[in-house]
Amino acid sequence: MSYLSFTDIKPESKVVEPEPKEWVMDESLVIYLEEFERDFEVGLNEKQIPGAAVAIVKDGRVVLQKGFGVKERGTSEEVDEHTVFRLGSVSKGFASVLTGLMVEEGAVSWDGPVSHYLPEFKSNDPGQTDRVQIRHLLSHTSGLPRHAYTNLVENGLSLDRIIPRLEQVPLISKEGEQLAYQNAAYSTIEKVLEAQTNTDFNTLLEEKLLDPLAMDHSSASYDSIRYSGNTALPHVYHSRSRGRVPMPISEKYYNAVSSGGINASASDMGKWLLLLTGHYPDVISEKTLEEIYDPFVTIHNRRYSRHWDGVNESHYGMGWRVLDNHGQKIVYHGGYVNGYRSEIAFAPEEGVGICILINTHSSYPLTVIPDFFNHFKSNSSEFISK
Repeated sequence: MSYLSFTDIKPESKVVEPEPKEWVMDESLVIYLEEFERDFEVGLNEKQIPGAAVAIVKDGRVVLQKGFGVKERGTSEEVDEHTVFRLGSVSKGFASVLTGLMVEEGAVSWDGPVSHYLPEFKSNDPGQTDRVQIRHLLSHTSGLPRHAYTNLVENGLSLDRIIPRLEQVPLISKEGEQLAYQNAAYSTIEKVLEAQTNTDFNTLLEEKLLDPLAMDHSSASYDSIRYSGNTALPHVYHSRSRGRVPMPISEKYYNAVSSGGINASASDMGKWLLLLTGHYPDVISEKTLEEIYDPFVTIHNRRYSRHWDGVNESHYGMGWRVLDNHGQKIVYHGGYVNGYRSEIAFAPEEGVGICILINTHSSYPLTVIPDFFNHFKSNSSEFISK
């Protein structure tokens, strides 16, 4: 397995830039962003969050990328837009987009049986083994129970050792019928892509996504974040100190990169949001993105929609949650790993998106994001293009 490094951008890599256009930022957007920054910083202080970084995009432009607070509580070293955080399960969206690229290149098909590409993948029912498709893996609808063998991922076992064990797990539904969130099964996509391309997953990630987008501060290894030189340390709440204290960065989930092993900065997540909102057509087509975001299975509880007023259910596409905010389609995902919390959300039809990275566990980003989208829902024109 090869690992990514912040300095390993290959000289021959083609950096793709979004198509430029003349534009001026409307004064109302300038005022809103200033208010957003002030309110966001107040919230960070109230919630005792040591450090954070935010990226906001609108109509093909990054309109805000900024760091807040400190990398480590008790120090004065400030977070900036290039400070690296762990993304946790926000990594899943990278895996689905990368798979979409491989679909475009003909290496795999959304409807292709997983066992056809990877014979080691078997379910408890031989018939279901033959029917589970790539889209079932990426939508958590393979029929496996929730978090099947996530404990083995967290214990550091390799995917090569975990995947054959999935056959031992009793199924809870037929494929495609029920969402049951996965990490081990989801990460099987890494081995599928490796088998079809003869290239390891981290290299595919680098060559197909990180390099073309010039995501210079992103990586997928423990060593990369540990030695980046500009890293926000994770924090946990400690009752005796009555506050959040720093902790070491964990190696967990770097054995399952597609489920929780990607590291990135706010400046890189701004570029990622531009791709997700259709502004890198030379990297991935809008048609493929639409298929990835297409709601595949309904989530019949309010765990993920409860922060959105009047939204009582959500859906899952491939690597992304999807909800209808009273006519406004929101695509999003959250992540938590090792004292880091990340949230990313965008409205593809309106070309607006936001990513919030913090270096502790807090639901604060979930309260910020709905208000953000409600603002743009009621103020649809924030740019004047020439």
